[in-house]
Amino acid sequence: MIGSLFSFQFRDGPGVPKDAPPKTGLALFASILGREWWELIKLNLLFLIAALPLITLPAAYVAMTRLCVTMVEDKNHYLLRDFRHTFAIRFADAFLTGIFALIIGALAVFAASFYAKAAQYNLAFAAPLGLAVAVIVLLPIYLSALMLVLVISDLSLKPALKAAAIATLARPLPGLAALAITVALWLIHIAFYPVSLPMPVIMNFSLGTLVMSFAMLPGARTGIEYVGVEAPGNASKRPHP
Repeated sequence: MIGSLFSFQFRDGPGVPKDAPPKTGLALFASILGREWWELIKLNLLFLIAALPLITLPAAYVAMTRLCVTMVEDKNHYLLRDFRHTFAIRFADAFLTGIFALIIGALAVFAASFYAKAAQYNLAFAAPLGLAVAVIVLLPIYLSALMLVLVISDLSLKPALKAAAIATLARPLPGLAALAITVALWLIHIAFYPVSLPMPVIMNFSLGTLVMSFAMLPGARTGIEYVGVEAPGNASKRPHP
């Protein structure tokens, strides 16, 4: 009996046919999620701990993005070591990015609110209202692309900003789709609260970052190539101090 159970548990798997086409799209993402779900839970908790002081939130997000890239590329990673390394070397760039995002986001929200009221009396204000809404929608996609550029290249912040802009414009539809999925995660959390209370602690942050990284990684590489710097094949291959 015990021998049979042992044989069942440790028998060879079905394997993958040699001529099987590589997975793409949703099938590939489902494969990544099935392979990395436990690492995502640990990464989510690590991110929350690192982001608790709030001032460290941008650096914690960059570090989480770096781990998500290794998951997408199916490369070996060491969760705590890689997180700490990226957190340390990109802290200054991430902090400046956070300030930049806060200012631009606040201005866009204020402008949208102002022009929405003004458009009620004069339709000429509908154009600047649409521009403000577009900035609000595209800003998280741009920030995701920027974080990816920072972790898959050695670009300094200034050229990284340009590369991220190119990445956003090069692949807007995957970014919008990924953003919609990420927003849906939080809407589910809100709709089923308080039953859904564990969602942000268990998966919302890391899963949302994985979705954005999966969608925006090709665009980030395009942006890096455009500014004339070759992107490394995998951030996890970069030397550690």
